[in-house]
Amino acid sequence: MTDLPTSCLRLTLDAHALIEQWIGQPDAPDPVLADLLSRFAPGFTMITTDGQRLAGNALPALFASLRGARTDLKIDIDEMAVRHADGVSVLLSYRERHTWRTGATQRRATVLFTAGADGQPQWAHLHETWA
Repeated sequence: MTDLPTSCLRLTLDAHALIEQWIGQPDAPDPVLADLLSRFAPGFTMITTDGQRLAGNALPALFASLRGARTDLKIDIDEMAVRHADGVSVLLSYRERHTWRTGATQRRATVLFTAGADGQPQWAHLHETWA
């Protein structure tokens, strides 16, 4: 059985692969968004790169509006580090680089994963800053 920190590292990479597909492809299939959203805890919160607070109930509309917004988006994740882990939560940090046809951005993120009712980790909180 995989330990919680290792699962969370994998979930971080997997979620960004889905985000890359959803935002980078105008014809991304609807199940991509459903799969992505299923990874977030019901009470998910986020601090965006510009300091706005975003509640989890805003995620479906936010992601729906971004389908295909950055054609050929590529997301690279590195500098992943487990900052804290216990039996029910993991705090990770990482650097995220986005490149697409007409631009590029870079940000640093800290994410808190908590175990859901089924014991599987879910994204509980995310804080991003421009790097």
